[in-house]
Amino acid sequence: MVLVLRHDDVRASVKMADAIEAMESGFREEGEGGVQQPQRTNIVIGEPKGFLRLGPCVMKNSRWMGFKAMNLAEGVGVRYQVHLYSMDDGALRAIMDAQLLTTLRTGAASAVATRRLARRDAGIVAVIGSGREAFMQLEAMRVAGYAKLAKVYSPTKANRESFAAYFRTKLAMNIIDVASAENAIDGADIVVAAIASSQPAVMGRWLRPGMHVNSVGTARPTLREIDEDVLRRSDIIVVDSRNGVFTEAGDCVVAKEWLAPEQACELSELVCGRAPARSSHQQITLFKSVGTAVQDIALAVRIYQNARTMGLGEELDGFPIIADKSLPRIQH
Repeated sequence: MVLVLRHDDVRASVKMADAIEAMESGFREEGEGGVQQPQRTNIVIGEPKGFLRLGPCVMKNSRWMGFKAMNLAEGVGVRYQVHLYSMDDGALRAIMDAQLLTTLRTGAASAVATRRLARRDAGIVAVIGSGREAFMQLEAMRVAGYAKLAKVYSPTKANRESFAAYFRTKLAMNIIDVASAENAIDGADIVVAAIASSQPAVMGRWLRPGMHVNSVGTARPTLREIDEDVLRRSDIIVVDSRNGVFTEAGDCVVAKEWLAPEQACELSELVCGRAPARSSHQQITLFKSVGTAVQDIALAVRIYQNARTMGLGEELDGFPIIADKSLPRIQH
C-alpha cells in the first residue's frame, strides 16, 4: 500500500525535534558511507526563473530510497513532492507533499551544524529574512536551545514585525524586530540568513570573533546572501554538499576564484568526527546549505513512520504495478 500524505497530514505528523533527530541520523549515515546521492538535476523550463529540480538518494544502511521533485512555474509558485521507497522489496511506500518537509529539514540541518560550530554559551540569534525559511531557521534554533533572545530584520517592516509578533505571542520568545541587518547582527552569537536576494545581505565586516553563521537562502547561482568577506573571515566553513554549494549558491560560485571547494568540509564529515568542530571562542564559523537529497529522504522516512502510527494519510492500492508481472505474454 502506498500512503499518500497531503500537506495537512505532513504537518500533523512531524515536529522540529523529529526533523533534527532525522538530520543527525541522516548525516551520520552519509558520513559512514551508507548514502548514495548524485548531484541533483536542475532543468530550466520556460522563462529563466522556471525550473524542474530532481534529487534522488539511496540510504543503504537504513534500507530506504527515494527522490524529491521540485518545480517552479513563474507567476504560479513552487511545488514539492517526495516519493519514498523500501529498498528491501522496491515498493513505493509513500508519496508526500514536501513543502513543509523542505523548510523543516533546512532548519534542522542548521541545528545539527550549530551544535558543533556555535559557542556553547550562544544565546542571541540574529535572523535575516522573514519568510518560511527564516521562520524554520529560528524555530530550529529555539528547539535546539540557542534562542534566549532573537533579533529579526527583513526589508519590509510589516513582515519583520509580524514575524516577531508570532514568536513573541505564540512561543513566548524574547524577540525584537530591528531596522537593519547590521543592527540585528550586532551583539549576536548566531546569525541565520534566509533571504532571497541578488545582493549580499550579510557583510563580513559586521561579524565579530566567536560568531557562527548559518546561510541557507541562496540555492541559485543568481542569488547572493553573504558577501565574500564572510567566507574570507570564517575560520571553519562547513557545507552540506561541496558540489551543490559551489555550483548552486551564487555567493560561493563567485568565490571559487579564490576559495577551493576542498577548503570546506561537509556536514556529514563533521557529524562523524572527521572534520574539525569549533576549538576556540574566537573562531568565526560558517554553515552554508543548499539542501541535499539525504536530508529530504531521511525526514520523509520519519514523517512516513509517524503518519503510519497516527493513522494519517490516504492509502492507494495497486500503484505502481510491477511491470514484468503485468505485461501480457507474447505469443510466438
